[in-house]
Amino acid sequence: MENTSRTVNKAIDILEIFLQKDGGMSLTEISKATGLNTATAYRLVSTFAKRGYLSQYQKKGAYSLGLKMLDFNYAIRRNLKFIDFAYLSLSKISKEYNVSTFLSVLDADMLLIVEEIGTSGELRINSPVGKRLPLYCTACGKVLLTALSEDERKAYYKRIALQPYTATSITDTSRLEKELATIKAEGAAYHKEEYRQGVWVAAAPIFNGSEKIIAAAAIIVPVSYLGFDSIQKYTTAIKGCAGEISQIISRIS
Repeated sequence: MENTSRTVNKAIDILEIFLQKDGGMSLTEISKATGLNTATAYRLVSTFAKRGYLSQYQKKGAYSLGLKMLDFNYAIRRNLKFIDFAYLSLSKISKEYNVSTFLSVLDADMLLIVEEIGTSGELRINSPVGKRLPLYCTACGKVLLTALSEDERKAYYKRIALQPYTATSITDTSRLEKELATIKAEGAAYHKEEYRQGVWVAAAPIFNGSEKIIAAAAIIVPVSYLGFDSIQKYTTAIKGCAGEISQIISRIS
């Protein structure tokens, strides 16, 4: 059993290095990145290639993720049906206000972006699907933190160092807790250049039929485009969008 687990971990290590690198990797690069000897790396990589999880377009050429991996993307969307409902609602907001919108969920101690609708204009800010971001200094992350119990958040604070990404990052847990209480009361959270400078984000919670937060919807714009009226407008828009998605989920649950 122990040997089997070790082999599985080695195989997963190989797949995960492709999440951190653009383009293909040679067998030598894979071996070096994972710490596996060349023979072991070759055996595992060859198995993945035969099953379609990795591709090698030329003999002895670089390996890249295979098309088989797309099956998992489809399976995830099939299981998380609210992504499709969210896409329709977020698309309406994106089109109406010409801004980028995105959807995120909690994944361990990070948020994971699972859907994004961008624009072709000057307000286009990329938030790619699959990207992970910290919880404590992002609008969606703070929304998702409010879904945790007090004990769960205390455990989170012990695991995660609240390091500053910018001068406005919140690194004090008591200050963060006060902001989370405000978010729960007002139903919206904001990113005010805490993780990324020049960017403002408003986020709102999405609930399931049991009134549990399962995701966060967000609208993102450059800080230079903001004014008091636009802050109110964007906040109202994303709260309405999240409420619409929550109602749909509640009806089908």
